[in-house]
Amino acid sequence: MRYIPVIGLEIHAELSTDSKVFCNCSSEFGGEQNTRCCPRCSGLPGTLPVLNKKAMEYAVKAGLALGCEINMHNSFDRKNYFYPDLPKAYQITQYLRPICVSGKVDIGGKIIRINRIHLEEDAGKLIHHDSDGLSLIDLNRCGIPLIEIVTEPDISSAEEAKAFVEAVSLNLKYAGVCDCRMEEGSLRVDVNISLMPEGATELGTRAEIKNLNSLKSIARAIEYEIYRQSELLDNGMNIIQETRRFDDNSGTTSSLRSKQEVHDYRYFPEPDIPAVIFTQDDIENIRSNLPKMPQERFEEYTVVFGLPEDDARLLISDKALSDFYNGAVSVYPNYKGIANLILVELLHLLNKSGLSMDSLLIPPQDIAKLVRLTDEGKVSRNAAKDILRIMFEKGGSPDAIARENGLLMETDTGAVITVIKEVLAHNQKAVDEYRSGKEKVFGFLMGQVSKKMGKGSNPKLIREELEKALKN
Repeated sequence: MRYIPVIGLEIHAELSTDSKVFCNCSSEFGGEQNTRCCPRCSGLPGTLPVLNKKAMEYAVKAGLALGCEINMHNSFDRKNYFYPDLPKAYQITQYLRPICVSGKVDIGGKIIRINRIHLEEDAGKLIHHDSDGLSLIDLNRCGIPLIEIVTEPDISSAEEAKAFVEAVSLNLKYAGVCDCRMEEGSLRVDVNISLMPEGATELGTRAEIKNLNSLKSIARAIEYEIYRQSELLDNGMNIIQETRRFDDNSGTTSSLRSKQEVHDYRYFPEPDIPAVIFTQDDIENIRSNLPKMPQERFEEYTVVFGLPEDDARLLISDKALSDFYNGAVSVYPNYKGIANLILVELLHLLNKSGLSMDSLLIPPQDIAKLVRLTDEGKVSRNAAKDILRIMFEKGGSPDAIARENGLLMETDTGAVITVIKEVLAHNQKAVDEYRSGKEKVFGFLMGQVSKKMGKGSNPKLIREELEKALKN
């Protein structure tokens, strides 16, 4: 039988605030175990939470970046459950009044709806030592501000799930609220998946796969779970509603625990944190601090700047790269010329060196100057590559580098004519072949002149004067 996968995601994104959500402990990643925690985030009796204002602002930014409506009146609740890395035995979260609702993200023409985004505190981390049969607790992560982005069941394949996570990650990074480093756990994904027989109208029983921390794992877990559930249904067996874990080594999922329902958590309002009320001015002030989002930049690059879609996608894939490009074209609006230099030559240098845009010595205005020098015929395109390499390695302005290294193109017509005469005198056979109709040898003669002129040769001037000389 043919089945239709019905998939919803819960994306957990740690907010990039300096301190935790209810205390002043550092939220920086890493550190020696249990050194970045205090009585509040350790859940000791008698301590009270104090809400981090910046975390609330970041949650609003995330919602705006993902097309959500912002609840002007939102509040916190207690979600009660016992787990070793949750020291209070409850989590402060948002249930009845989440901060963001009704968002949407476009993934290549398909809209994936976001049901809600709520703000909560992260749990600690269990470190398992299988050889000793021990599990140790590190509370450094406990209390870090976390948003949970919950989708509607609009996703139909592993590819769509990956595309959605990539789109959300990119928007959160542009908004500046999360670094989305899945390898460090600052972005984690739970997948809810069920299968529905083709033509059916009732959803199947779902399984939840917890804590997936790479795009590859998300896709593999979904593909395996589709296979597993299909096999069970084809053999007349029932799907059990449960939480499962994914094993990267085997590429399979296994049962973790029975799926808990809302009533199992015994939610009730958090008594120690008052409701948070925003004004419209608050929301607009936060919105005004958002940069242009990736989709808006993509449309500008393709429609206004006339860039190919592939180039635009590559530019927006990294905010630092996109900002750098915008800085360059604001100085000199040769949109395609600057894009080509950045995407082909500059990215090649970065990849070869293993450096990132953040460590680049070149300011964007110098890229604009270099492209202008090329457009004005002052340096050749090959010389521009040499200039860029020197700028990349040592810094310096492109015009100064061109002068110091003899890369400015020769504009002395007399000097060009002198070299052409020398080349023609030493290549009489090629001259005779050209004059007899073999025009292909023109490239050879031009190459000889350029070689003799050096890196400062002017191809346009050489071509014009060489054509004149060969006609005489």
